[in-house]
Amino acid sequence: MMRSVRSRLFGMLVIFIILPYFLSVFIIYDNTRSSVEEHEIEKSREELEEGSRSLQRYFDEMIELSYSLYNDPDVLSVFENGLNDEQRQPFERSMKIFSISRPEIRQMRIYFEKDSSALSVYQSKFSAPKKQEDYVNQAPFRTLYESDDNFFIERPHVIKNANNAAILPESDRTRVLTIHHKVTNVLSGEFLGFISMDIDVTAYSSLILNLSDGGESRLTLLDGEDRIMYSSQRLNGSESGDEGDKLVLEEKLKGNIDGWRLVKVIDRDVLFRDVNQAATTNILLGIGVVLLGIIMVVVISHIITKPIEKMSEKVRSIGGENMDVDFTTSRKDELGHLEDHMDEMMDRINQHIDREYKLEIESRKNQFRALRSQVNPHFLFNALQTIGAVALKSGAKDVYKLITSLSKMMRYSLRADQWVTVQEELDYIETYLSMQRERFGEGVHADIEVDAEVRTASIPSMLLQPLVENYFKHSYEEGYDEAPLSITGERDGGSILFTVQNTGASISDEDLGQIRSSIYGAPSGQDGGIGLKNIYDRLRLNFKENASFQLDTLEGRGFRIVMKLPFMEDKEEGGDSDESTDRR
Repeated sequence: MMRSVRSRLFGMLVIFIILPYFLSVFIIYDNTRSSVEEHEIEKSREELEEGSRSLQRYFDEMIELSYSLYNDPDVLSVFENGLNDEQRQPFERSMKIFSISRPEIRQMRIYFEKDSSALSVYQSKFSAPKKQEDYVNQAPFRTLYESDDNFFIERPHVIKNANNAAILPESDRTRVLTIHHKVTNVLSGEFLGFISMDIDVTAYSSLILNLSDGGESRLTLLDGEDRIMYSSQRLNGSESGDEGDKLVLEEKLKGNIDGWRLVKVIDRDVLFRDVNQAATTNILLGIGVVLLGIIMVVVISHIITKPIEKMSEKVRSIGGENMDVDFTTSRKDELGHLEDHMDEMMDRINQHIDREYKLEIESRKNQFRALRSQVNPHFLFNALQTIGAVALKSGAKDVYKLITSLSKMMRYSLRADQWVTVQEELDYIETYLSMQRERFGEGVHADIEVDAEVRTASIPSMLLQPLVENYFKHSYEEGYDEAPLSITGERDGGSILFTVQNTGASISDEDLGQIRSSIYGAPSGQDGGIGLKNIYDRLRLNFKENASFQLDTLEGRGFRIVMKLPFMEDKEEGGDSDESTDRR
């Protein structure tokens, strides 16, 4: 039998592993080269299209940015009337806001034809205006002045101190791309001056570097005159067409930079490097597998097969009540180590079975202890009454009042999901306010004006109290201790209109919008809670479309909540008795 296993293993090794393996290596290598090239071309084209769209959007935005600048009334007025003391402050304020909004703008140079003067803006710092009589005759401004175009893009260079301004440090060696704009009066076409923006090259080069595949490929941005606006590497010769061992792809840009090209050059040696390495590794691995397979056939047949067979018989004998199989062995190799672990595993299994029985018994005991340790809420009420009686006998009337108030609040809180009268809710609020007055003193200002007719109506419990609690949490305890709290309730046809407001503490319109979004969104699905979201969800649950819940900030002078809900007569569930509570 052992000889049969050995011969079968050897035959299977040759027929089903060795020959198919080497045949598949050559087939896979050829297919992989074609697939990799097709995939790289398709992926690169998609990336170039996306990259070109990103570059178009960016340059369109930067070119049109200057239009928005000199259309600013404060800036346009300076271009038309000159830079005088009266207009200097609003002009500099507009320029600071503009420069701060676009941190990639390293420097701005502005020429005013009205004064024949120019100034520079560097990191929100302004240089003194200098006379520049021949500014228009300098390159490239003469070409731009005589051209019908409104802008000219200068190729990347190290930032220049064109106006010899002291605000530009000599240590700044940032490479920038300059966009020169010709400023004209839109209505008359009169020439007003120039605006030049030095844009940090890294602002748009990051959009290109994302396409470079970790630096293996070369990315180049060329303008309409084939000037290099950015290159990930130094380039030699033309960057278009398929040149031998290079794969060259390009994408044309449109918009304000129509005629620009984004070119990607991939070396085929680099492209297929991983494929060649994988093929070589697979061949070497195949040779090793053949040699190792032959050795394994011999070793497994003569040394390992028999001990495995014995261990397999022991494993098969496990089952039912036979859990005491002996796996002890004198072997010191991997099989001996495995049998030792099997023996330890059987011991752990037996111990685990015993422990599970004990845990089950202990779990039942704990459940019994938990049932016995539950405290009846009525016991707590009786205990509070007992403590209150002791306090009263001791002459501590204030303590007795506090304990009585706390007992009422606890009893009312047990009816969180029931219907109560408005009067019961107001009584609870008065009790809560009395507790807070004991805590903060008589400085707590609360005014409750609810019509007598409304006080008999039925509402869900804990509908108004959370709003009072929010007042202390977000207004009184935040330092607005003079801000009064107002609660009003009145009959409005077949509805009740509750208004809860306080002056002092308020929130911004943005925070108010976020609160409204969270409240009017989908229900949270959680039980309990005393927040505004919970109140709104309960109104929707009980009254559906017949109730409303509105918030506003009293024009920044406080906070107001207006609730409108149907007027309902007192329900049976709203009674005070414990019998009613138990029936619910």
